Amino acid sequence: MKINEADQSIINDFFRNYVDRGYKNPKNSVRLSTDHTDAHRRTIFEVCNSLLSMGIPFWTEVRLSCGCIPDIVCPTHVKPFIEVLSSETEDDFEQLKLHKYPSKLRDRQHFILVDANKPYEERSIL
Repeated sequence: MKINEADQSIINDFFRNYVDRGYKNPKNSVRLSTDHTDAHRRTIFEVCNSLLSMGIPFWTEVRLSCGCIPDIVCPTHVKPFIEVLSSETEDDFEQLKLHKYPSKLRDRQHFILVDANKPYEERSIL
C-alpha cells in the first residue's frame, strides 16, 4: 500500500508526538494478545481487515508514550484510535481509560468504540 505524502506526514507527526519509540510496530499487521477474549481478538481482526480493504494504514498494540496501548491506531482515518470493547462498556472506557491518553487526544472525538459482543459492521468504523 503506497501512502501519499500528506498522509505520511500525518503518520510521522503522530508517531513522533505520541508513540513510544522503544517498540517496533509493523504497519498493517495484526498483533493479538492472549489477555483479550476470543471475541475481542476476532473483532480486532475484522476491523483491521476492513481498514486494509479501504486502503487505510493501521497499527495494532502500539505503546504510546503515556503508557496506553490502544487496540488499533490509524492516524489518517476519521479518528485515530479504534478501541474494541468486550468486557467493558463505553462508560467503563471513559471512566477507567480515557484519562490516561495524551491530553490533546483525551476526548471521545478521537475514538471509535466497537462492541465485540455484537456482530461486526464495517459502518461502525466509518
